[in-house]
Amino acid sequence: MSENKFLEGKVILITGAGSGFGREMAITFASKGADLALNDINMESLEETKKLVLHENDVTILLVKADISNSIEVKEMAKKVFETFDNVFVLINNAGIDGGAYKSLSASEETYDKVMGVNVKGAWNVTKAFFRKMKSQRHFKPVRAKIINIASTAGTPNGHNPMLGCYSASKATVIAFTKLWALELAQVDVTVNSISPGVFLTPIYNNDPIKIKQFLESRNVKVPIDRIGESKWVAELALFSISSS
Repeated sequence: MSENKFLEGKVILITGAGSGFGREMAITFASKGADLALNDINMESLEETKKLVLHENDVTILLVKADISNSIEVKEMAKKVFETFDNVFVLINNAGIDGGAYKSLSASEETYDKVMGVNVKGAWNVTKAFFRKMKSQRHFKPVRAKIINIASTAGTPNGHNPMLGCYSASKATVIAFTKLWALELAQVDVTVNSISPGVFLTPIYNNDPIKIKQFLESRNVKVPIDRIGESKWVAELALFSISSS
């Protein structure tokens, strides 16, 4: 195995891999030799991700359509993953949705349930379904497995904004779970970290810079450096996070 392919023999599971951060991470990890288990609710978008990954990489890819807010579907996904692969070295809880332009107390119960169901319960469902197998991977040393949760600056104390409503609350919860899981799993050599992107060019904004600027103005969000992030930056940071012990 070359240094450039340091992820050979290791499987990375990415939720929400049909677009945005998830797609870019899939391409980036595959370039380092990782095999992939890719999840999304849209199989057509997953097929497009697979096509892009395999254009320049020779890796094994499993596509799994599942709604991560549904624990039954997540358990079925875990079964399929471990029927195909013998490990999941890295779990990326990436799938997420926004909550619309509503203050938290103005949002409908349906919006609240949907946002918290995907962003929070979804990450919890997937981690719960995979962590036991991951912590048993003693052949990986010194770390048996790694979990990365994609949160948001909206979930940080300096990023809370009433016009981000339930989304902001959901990402703050993801950050809290990151800290809890890090404490719970440290003794079994599983690391847990989160990445909190700011404003990035993703499908949430239809990959439209103009829409992003309108979004920022409507919610009175200030960006000190007047730049919109690119998904590749998050992928590279995630790669850095899993490249060290």
